[in-house]
Amino acid sequence: MPRLKTRTPRIYRDRDYAYVKLDGQRVPLGRWGTAEAQEAYDRLIAEWLANGRKVPAPTVETEPQTVTEVLVAYTRHVDQRYGSTKAPTIRVVFRLARQLYGSEPAEAFGPKRLRVVRDSMIAAGLARSTINERIGWLVRAFKWAASHELCSERIYRRLATVQGLRRGEGGKETAKIKPVPCEDIRRVRRRMARPVRGLIDLQLLTGARPGELLNLSATDIDRSGSGEVWTYKLVQHKAARFDKERTIYFGPRAQRILQQFMPPGRAIDKPLFSPRDAFAEAMRRRCTIGKGRRPNQKANPVTTGRSIGDAYTTASYRRAINYGCKAAGVPDFGPHRLRHNAATFLRRQFGLDVASVILGHSTLAVTATYAELNDKKAREVIACVG
Repeated sequence: MPRLKTRTPRIYRDRDYAYVKLDGQRVPLGRWGTAEAQEAYDRLIAEWLANGRKVPAPTVETEPQTVTEVLVAYTRHVDQRYGSTKAPTIRVVFRLARQLYGSEPAEAFGPKRLRVVRDSMIAAGLARSTINERIGWLVRAFKWAASHELCSERIYRRLATVQGLRRGEGGKETAKIKPVPCEDIRRVRRRMARPVRGLIDLQLLTGARPGELLNLSATDIDRSGSGEVWTYKLVQHKAARFDKERTIYFGPRAQRILQQFMPPGRAIDKPLFSPRDAFAEAMRRRCTIGKGRRPNQKANPVTTGRSIGDAYTTASYRRAINYGCKAAGVPDFGPHRLRHNAATFLRRQFGLDVASVILGHSTLAVTATYAELNDKKAREVIACVG
């Protein structure tokens, strides 16, 4: 039977210095009799025991993180945590900082260089609110990096001292976002494909954000509740990370729109509003006016990797509306402004509390206190409005 090794190596003295012998190696600990030597001995023996009574491999010193490495790592984190809604925006935000200081150590990125990045944004003609938002993302990136030991906390603390731009200190001043004129919406709708028209109408009736409706399928809609209102509870949404629920309500008018996109035989798990349907509708329209393809005409060769998806993205939905605005001769507007139309109407007609619930703006405390009352109000309002 092998003899168990239970003896712990002792400290030796060589003149004024202490050392310990491990695996035949002489490891210095510092000056004899000092607290530092005792601490080094305790730490080394603990690591030696944890490593199976073997000397731990020496720690390899890693090279300092560069600004690009910090920003790329944070972008991956945002992609995993927030999905595709934030990552593309973050890449655009960090592009300028990487161009100016990407190859330099992260520890050298201080307030002066952050102001240089901000001044470059001002020179590029960005709006003041956009500049403040992007600078905030940069500071949060270094805060996250400090929490993951990619840079020191001192860097984040220094960057956080840079205050946001105030009115008159730089950057374009943008006008307050206002609802889209009703006449402009009517003119644009006439130029839109049926799926885009359906999305526009649903946004006006429900106050939903653009991204909340793009992947809606028949299986997502709850039609089992009492009354005249259907509901759609989102799993992934803007405030999901705060444990906040988001419910979209569909009244009678919205239900009639949805039923147009749920014909018999259609797959119930596919998005209701598909760009494939819009493309097929455009092809049928071209054929009726004599501009379609001949039956014996060969298909054009594929020159890009792009394809038509099953659902719109927020970018493709916005582009579709912008094309309609250009065709109708009206000023461009984005789909998020349609939410302002719904919010203005609901607040004016039914009050701020009901509008907050329908739009998903209430805080957690208010939701917990008034959830039942607000849900009842929301159902009554949607049943009247549509």
